[in-house]
Amino acid sequence: MSAEQIDSKTRLTLLTEQLRQLRSELSIALRTRDNLGASLRKLWSSRLWRFAYPAWLIARALGVLNLRMDNLVPLTDIHRDKNGIWRGNTLPKFLLPTIPLQGWIRIQARINSSVSSLACLYIDTGAAFHQQDHFELAPVVGTTVVERIVYLKSPTYLFRFDPIQATGEFSVESFSLEPWSAVWLHTEAILRNLKMMITNTGPHRPSLWLGLKLLLLGKWSIFQQQLVANFESLTTGTFYDVWRRRREPTEESRQKMRQQIGRWMETPKISVVMPVYNVPEVFLRACLDSVLAQVYPNWELCIADDGSTRPHIGKVLHEYAGKDSRIKVLYQTVNRGISAASNSALELVTGSFVALLDHDDTIPEHALFSVAEALVADPTLDMVYSDEDKLSTTGRHVDPFFKPDWSPEYFMACMYTCHLSVYRTELIRRIGGWRSEFDGAQDYDLALRIVAASDRILHIPDVLYHWRVLPTSTASGSAAKPHAYSRARKALECHLERLGRAGKVEEGPSVGFHRVRYAINGNPLVSIIIPSASKQTQLRGRDTWFVLECVRSIRKLSTYRNLEIVIVDNDDMPDELATGLKKMNVRIISFTAPFNLAAKINLGVGASTGEQLLILNDDIEVITPDWIESMLEHSQWPEIGAVGAQLLFPNGTQQHNGVNLLEGKPGHPFYQFAGDHPGYFNSSVVHRNWSAVTGACLMTRREIFNAVGGFSEAFPLNYNDVDFCLKITQLGKRIVYTPYAKLYHHESVSKAGTDLSELEAFRAVWADRIPRDPYYNPNLTMQTSDFRIA
Repeated sequence: MSAEQIDSKTRLTLLTEQLRQLRSELSIALRTRDNLGASLRKLWSSRLWRFAYPAWLIARALGVLNLRMDNLVPLTDIHRDKNGIWRGNTLPKFLLPTIPLQGWIRIQARINSSVSSLACLYIDTGAAFHQQDHFELAPVVGTTVVERIVYLKSPTYLFRFDPIQATGEFSVESFSLEPWSAVWLHTEAILRNLKMMITNTGPHRPSLWLGLKLLLLGKWSIFQQQLVANFESLTTGTFYDVWRRRREPTEESRQKMRQQIGRWMETPKISVVMPVYNVPEVFLRACLDSVLAQVYPNWELCIADDGSTRPHIGKVLHEYAGKDSRIKVLYQTVNRGISAASNSALELVTGSFVALLDHDDTIPEHALFSVAEALVADPTLDMVYSDEDKLSTTGRHVDPFFKPDWSPEYFMACMYTCHLSVYRTELIRRIGGWRSEFDGAQDYDLALRIVAASDRILHIPDVLYHWRVLPTSTASGSAAKPHAYSRARKALECHLERLGRAGKVEEGPSVGFHRVRYAINGNPLVSIIIPSASKQTQLRGRDTWFVLECVRSIRKLSTYRNLEIVIVDNDDMPDELATGLKKMNVRIISFTAPFNLAAKINLGVGASTGEQLLILNDDIEVITPDWIESMLEHSQWPEIGAVGAQLLFPNGTQQHNGVNLLEGKPGHPFYQFAGDHPGYFNSSVVHRNWSAVTGACLMTRREIFNAVGGFSEAFPLNYNDVDFCLKITQLGKRIVYTPYAKLYHHESVSKAGTDLSELEAFRAVWADRIPRDPYYNPNLTMQTSDFRIA
């Protein structure tokens, strides 16, 4: 061994020892924090605290518990100038120690930043700071005044205030965090809401009458929820507010749309179908006005009044039909339900495409233009859908849903396409229109029959629909129309019968979400390929090998038994380990070439015999016994190319829920978030499509593996799995993620870190072929994988 090699080995030994020491210190610090948290929680529930509680209330009322600028403890390179202003040019983080706080708090701050970012408040309830345990206070652009009311559900022992979420020049000119009593909160909320309602004749008027109605009916809890929600919306700005302001139509943009329409050879006629029944007049007028305001002129509005009993309905519809000949109204004498009314409106349709609109919702003025633009660009389309948001009772735009492009597996988990949806008229009529037995889920049933007949589907990544939140609407929550979800499951069951696929539909992780469980055809042999470095480690207090524990968990916990396990080692496996593995009926193949993970996988696949291949890291441990069945349910179908699982770190946080491409760089959504974090609109806890899944646990069919030439050995360590998946999508096959296959992943114990040259090589291959990730909305940030608005 040369002197240089000895020196390198010595440095590596020293670095390893330093890392071990740092881990030990971190472990002690975490134990200290946990002990402190336990002590505080014990105090919080003790008899002593009950005696001290009145004094605590008095202290809170006097403002003694308020946290100010002086209480901010900088964690990064931040200094305070002679005027008391905190300044820095780094990624700022402040700690705020406090006695236990629970309930309502108000945060106020004045921040100046050279970069556009987001102010956040993180909370520690005794289990450290986690990404999901935070409140977004406000977008920060230049000088920003932040005011936010938040509710702490659990006792909070420590805060972390991040003025911005990026590195840049910033200053914090003022800051306060104050506990608020519910009485003062409601008083303040009522005063602010009344001021807004009195001084604004627009959308705040309906919320005034709604509030009075709720009080008269004695629905205090609903009134309180609406009041606080409205107050929070009045005291904070969001990135979505900024997003909307930047996209507000101008006269110049309207003129450009009109000029573009004038250049089209054909302008498809879009028929807006709208069933109406006893909707409040103010919402009905807002809905009708939004259609009249459309920049695109070639539309018709086909309305069916479903036997409304309120006198203003007929009056308003007659008035608007007189205003514009494009508005057609059919009056029914009896109430027959939404499907029957929609079919009646369909009889009035003369356009080649049908857009669906609920009687209390609205669409922005460029909505039909955007749809027409897509139809002109591709006249073969049969279905178009867009992003959407919700209209609060104060008329504020909230809760935007920036959707993926067409994701069939996600669509089987929920009716995510929803609004705005546009379908080819001929296709709706061919499949028989709406079906009354699915009222409440009639649009889901219709869309399932549409997608069974056509795959000509386009997503427009823009908010083209505003869904009004009312106590009786589905948008207000899962309890509003419980029958809708049972009928949605029935629609999915009918869809499986239509496709000729045996299976069942189970309730998903929350109301309105579903799990489709396909019956497995036959009993296919699954070959598990495990490339291993045979590294020794300590696990649960004993010396062992990860690959040994991996195989042991497979054999002990897996309910699927038709397996073969092939391990590819580096031709250096210890005899003790080899003996232990062979006792569990494992075949060991030696890889003697220079290190190349992709080549090891390819060698293992070549030595296996199964129809289904399961690529698995050696640092994996099984959690859900039916993990193989959960993956096989999807992998068996010809349109599916690969299936991935949910992987958790040993501490329970998330490692993998799929892979998205952020400007050509693969990333894991909600990386290191809590294990039970649902993801963006439940996308982490239901089956859905992604551009790729990790090779740490990936199932594919042998025919697919051979068709794409296996794993590319040009990527010896990283990105070979993403490259593999993208090659599969180039064949027209889909990649599926299922959270129902759940495993632990002791990541990086068997491989080194990321090689930047491999990332550049990956981008060189795929940057032009995949300009954007179809399953990650372009309105979301490319800087992180947590689905924040760009």
